[in-house]
Amino acid sequence: MVLGVVRRLASVVILLFGVLAVVFLLGQSAPGDPGRQLLGLDAPQSAVDAMNHKLGLDRSLWSQFWSYVGNVLHGDLGRSYSSSEPVIGLIWDRFGATAWLLVAGLALSLALSVTLATLAARYRGTWVDTAVRLFTVTSIAMPAFWSGLLLVLVVALPTGWFPVGGFGDTTVEHFRSIVLPAVTLAIATAPIQVRVLRSNLIESLGSGYVEAAASRGVSRHRLLTRHALPNAAVPAIAVVSIQAGYLLFGSVIVENTFQLPGLGSGLVTAITQRDYPMINGITLLFAVLVVSFSLIGDALSAIVDPRVRAS
Repeated sequence: MVLGVVRRLASVVILLFGVLAVVFLLGQSAPGDPGRQLLGLDAPQSAVDAMNHKLGLDRSLWSQFWSYVGNVLHGDLGRSYSSSEPVIGLIWDRFGATAWLLVAGLALSLALSVTLATLAARYRGTWVDTAVRLFTVTSIAMPAFWSGLLLVLVVALPTGWFPVGGFGDTTVEHFRSIVLPAVTLAIATAPIQVRVLRSNLIESLGSGYVEAAASRGVSRHRLLTRHALPNAAVPAIAVVSIQAGYLLFGSVIVENTFQLPGLGSGLVTAITQRDYPMINGITLLFAVLVVSFSLIGDALSAIVDPRVRAS
């Protein structure tokens, strides 16, 4: 088991190193002069050359790459071209809104998927099962920005319970502002989880140990929650870990739809301003979070299923 953990961590380190290399090369291939973008179009060429020398851009590509790796390991992601402020500080300022959105969206997605999958498996072949499957098909086909706009038109504007945009300044305002974006993310990610969990639940209900429990008089509800659901959860955990990574990129659409000041909207702003250090910093953070979600999913699978832990 220890050897497996070491191998897994080694593969993660190699993967992150590859991500660093790709992000660095993308930054190097980006058009424009970094010194000129930092100092402005009216800056003299001598000042631009001095800035590029200060940034180390006149060194060899190999030397620049290792300097970039060292800076990243020390938490230095460079300075924004648009504001000249450290990228790490700008990312931290936006991380809070994205964290709220991810946590709330994932929680709602899990609650929705477990509830619907359990109902569909319990009432398989009935109108309940048909309604759940219709929901999954419809939600998969519906773009996230359309779901968000629909929630604004149907819920936010008529009732006034939730703001149509922004994040607010207090905790209460944060809660109110994050509800509709989180529901939008949940609608976008829950369908796949529902389909996987429903299939696994139906398969588990047809297994021998569940049939043996049913012959002893165990209720249908207990069969689902105590016997079938834990065994069906292992494949679902892998799907959720992948979906958690998708939530990051879904947040780009949702944050811009609801004008949340998070990393997703910051990424779009950086792209429009051609702020490559900011783009690279957010991209690198997203990659690290996706890898982290995968590791957490593997760990949870090992905790739930001894067979995974043994392998």
